[in-house]
Amino acid sequence: MNPRDQADEILERISRLRGQLADVEAQAEVEIERIQQEYGPVLQVLKHRIAAEEKNLQSVAKKNRSSLFDGVDRVDLHHGALLYRFEHRVKRVRNVLERLEEMGFSEAVRVAKSVDWDVLERWPDEKLNLVGTERVPKETIEYELK
Repeated sequence: MNPRDQADEILERISRLRGQLADVEAQAEVEIERIQQEYGPVLQVLKHRIAAEEKNLQSVAKKNRSSLFDGVDRVDLHHGALLYRFEHRVKRVRNVLERLEEMGFSEAVRVAKSVDWDVLERWPDEKLNLVGTERVPKETIEYELK
């Protein structure tokens, strides 16, 4: 078989497989939507009830802190345990980032650095060499499906 026919057969298989993939993804989306509609309301009710009970537990524990945690930081109960911890935390307020930068406290500011490769692509070769990289040939073969 010549390379043109071989490549054309491969393109035909890729096209068929992509069609199958699209069909399965569409079926999966329909099924996921059906499951979300069926279970979504029940899940929401349960999540809200759990959140309300957790809030209720916090309230009971805070109101009765001295009797529940009499000199201990853990109370084991029949259905679980309550844990008590007291610590000083930094209060999160607005505009702290701006104040840190104004005062030069850069050690408390996160900066995510990364190379902007799109900018480097536009640089001349001499400038690329200065930073330890170079432009190299890259062969690319792409395909289109009909």
